Amino acid sequence: MAIAPIPAGASPIQPVAAPRAAQATEGAGKIDFASGLEQVQKLTQQADQLGAQVATGKLENIHDFMAATAKANLAVELTAAVRNKAVEAYQEIMRMQV
Repeated sequence: MAIAPIPAGASPIQPVAAPRAAQATEGAGKIDFASGLEQVQKLTQQADQLGAQVATGKLENIHDFMAATAKANLAVELTAAVRNKAVEAYQEIMRMQV
C-alpha cells in the first residue's frame, strides 16, 4: 500500500473560522430580553404539549419529549441565572457610595 505524498505548496491544515459569537456583527451587545423570554415560553409550551401526547399515548417517540423537556429546563435555568445576575448587579450599584 503506497502513501501518496502531499503536493508541494499545499497546506493540509485548513484555517479555522472564528466562532460566530466572536465575529463582529452589527448591533453586537444589544440583547432583547423580552424575545428571549418568549422563546423560553415557547420551549416550555412545546414540552407541555409533548408531555400531553405522551400521557395520551399519541407520541410514539419518547425521545422527542425528553429532549424538549431538557431544552425547556435548561432555558428556564439559564433565564433565572441571568435574572439573578442582573439583580445582583443592580444591588451592587445601589450599594455604591457617590
